[in-house]
Amino acid sequence: MILLAIPTASAQSSESSGSDDDRRVVRVNLTGLSDELARNVRARTTLFSLDGEPAPASFRLRFLQRRAEAEIREALMPFGYYQPTIESTLEETAAAWTIQFTVDAGQPVMVATVDIKITGIAQTDEKFIELRQKLPIRQGTVFRHQNYERSKGLLRNLAAERGYYDAKLLTNKVAVELADRTAHIELVLDSGPRYHYGNIEFCCAHIGDELLQRYVQFESGDPFSTTELLNLQLGLSSSNYFETIEIAPNWSERKDATVPVVVTMTPNQRDYYQTGLGYGTDTGARVTLGFDRRWVNDRGHRINSILRLSEVQNTGSVSYIIPGFYPPTDQYDITGEVTDRSYLEQRSTLYKLAARDIRHFDDWQRTWQLSWQRESFAFGDQPRRSSQFLIPAAEFSLIRSTNNGDNRNLIDDGYRVSLSLQGASADILADTTFLSAKLSAKWVHRLNEKWRVLTRGEIGAIKTDDFALLSPTLRFFAGGDYSVRGYAFQDLGPRNEEDVVVGGRYLITSSVEVDYQINDAWRVAAFTDIGNAMMEWDTALKQSVGVGIRWLSPIGPVRFDVAQAINEPGNPWRIHFTLGPDL
Repeated sequence: MILLAIPTASAQSSESSGSDDDRRVVRVNLTGLSDELARNVRARTTLFSLDGEPAPASFRLRFLQRRAEAEIREALMPFGYYQPTIESTLEETAAAWTIQFTVDAGQPVMVATVDIKITGIAQTDEKFIELRQKLPIRQGTVFRHQNYERSKGLLRNLAAERGYYDAKLLTNKVAVELADRTAHIELVLDSGPRYHYGNIEFCCAHIGDELLQRYVQFESGDPFSTTELLNLQLGLSSSNYFETIEIAPNWSERKDATVPVVVTMTPNQRDYYQTGLGYGTDTGARVTLGFDRRWVNDRGHRINSILRLSEVQNTGSVSYIIPGFYPPTDQYDITGEVTDRSYLEQRSTLYKLAARDIRHFDDWQRTWQLSWQRESFAFGDQPRRSSQFLIPAAEFSLIRSTNNGDNRNLIDDGYRVSLSLQGASADILADTTFLSAKLSAKWVHRLNEKWRVLTRGEIGAIKTDDFALLSPTLRFFAGGDYSVRGYAFQDLGPRNEEDVVVGGRYLITSSVEVDYQINDAWRVAAFTDIGNAMMEWDTALKQSVGVGIRWLSPIGPVRFDVAQAINEPGNPWRIHFTLGPDL
C-alpha cells in the first residue's frame, strides 16, 4: 500500500540546450496511448519540448531519454494508470536523432472504497447531503486525480458558500494498492458552526436606506449564504444607481457565530444620454435618442425618456418610475406616449397616458394597467376618425428556462406563457364597449447536442359592440418578424374596398423551427409559420417557409431569415432581421 501526493495534469516548462557543431534535429514519437493520455505525456515530459529542435549533445539526449520514462509514468498517474509498460529506442541518422516511445498504459486503478464524513453542524445540512451523492469520486470508477481534487474543492466551496467559515478538511487521504490496482479514499470535513448574518450596513449611498433595505432578501440572524449576497449585488447593479458595488462579510468582526455585512457603493452618473442608429425589417432605418435621470430623489424614483424615429413610425415617451416592493423586479410607473405612424396606407396618431403596477412572484409576472388613449386614424383614402378609450388591462406571464452552460444567451429548454386581457365600457370614457383577450406561448427544447426545436403560437379574440370604432392599436394584425415571416409587418388581416389592411377581430399565428449548431457562435435554422388576422374564425390561414442563420452575440441571438409566402408564390422571398432572446 502507498500513500500518494497527487500529481496533476498540467504542462511543465521546457528544457533544452543546443549543440553548435551538430545540425541534426530531434524527432520524438509516441504511440500506444489515447489522445487524452498522449496530450498529458507530451506536456509533462521534457524530451517532447525538443521535438523538431536542434539536437543537444548525445549524452544529454540519452539522459533525457532515461528520465522520460519516469516522467511518462508520472504523467499517466492522474488518469489512474500506475503500472504502464514503456519501451523506447534511440536511432541516429545524418539528419536527426529519432526517439520512439511505445507505451501500454495497462489496467487503471479502480476506486474500491469511498469514505466521506461530515462532522459539525453541516452533517444535517441538506445541501451537503445532496453534494455527497453527486461527488465525482464513486466506488467502481477509474481513480482519476482530477475527480479527487474536484471533490475536495466542492466540499470546501460549499462550506464557504453556506457560511461554514471555520470548516477544515481534517483528513484527505488516498491509499493505492498496486497489487490489486485499487484506491481507497477517505475524506473528513469538520464544518464547525454555521455563521448567520449580523448587521447589514450600507456605506456612502446617495439613495435612502429604506429603499436599499428592500433590495435585501435576507435579515440579520438568517443563515449566511453567498448566493444571497450575489443576488443582492445583481439587484443593486441592475438599478443603475451605482457605478461600483462591493459586498463583503467582515469576518474579522465575527462574533457569536454571526458576521456583519458591509455594502460599499459609489454613485453612478446621474444623467444618461443615448443615441443609436439601427435597421429592422419591420421598421426600416431608425434613429433612437434617449435621456434618463437615474434617480430623481433619495427614494430612487427615476425618469426614462426616449424618442424613436423610423420610416414606419415615430414614437416619443416619458416614464416616471417608482421602485416597488422588490425593486429589481417590481415597480410602478406612469408613462406618457405620442406615436405617429404611416405604413401600408394605414395612418394614425396616438396619444396615451398609462399607469402600471408590475410585480414578480418567482417565475410569474403580473401587470395591472390603467390607460387612457386617444387615436386619430384612417385607412387608405378614408377621412380620419378619432376614438378614445379608458382601458383597464391585466397581463400574466410565466417563464421557466434552462440556459446553456457555455452561453447564457442560449436557451436549452424552457417556455413562456402570457395572457393579456383588456377592455373598456361605453359608460366610462370609451366610444364603445369591448373586451380583448390574447394568449401567447413559446417553447424551446434541445433534442440533442446539436439540434433544438422552437415553437410559438398566439390566439386572440375581441368582443365589441361596434368594431368600426376600435382604433388600429386595439385590433389584431399578423405578418412580420415576430408573426408570420414571409409577409410584411401587419400585412395580414381583413382588407377594405381599397385593399388596405384594416385589422381583425380574431388572431391565430404559430411557428415551428429547428436549428442546428455549427459551432459555439453560429447556428442555422429552417422554419414554417402559419397564421392570419380575421373577422371570422373560418378564414383561411396564410403559410410561409424559410431558412435562416443565427449569430449568438454577447448581447443575445441575432437572426437573419429569408422566407417565402407559399400561398402567394409570385411574391419574392422576404428578408427578416431580428435581435432578442429566444423566449
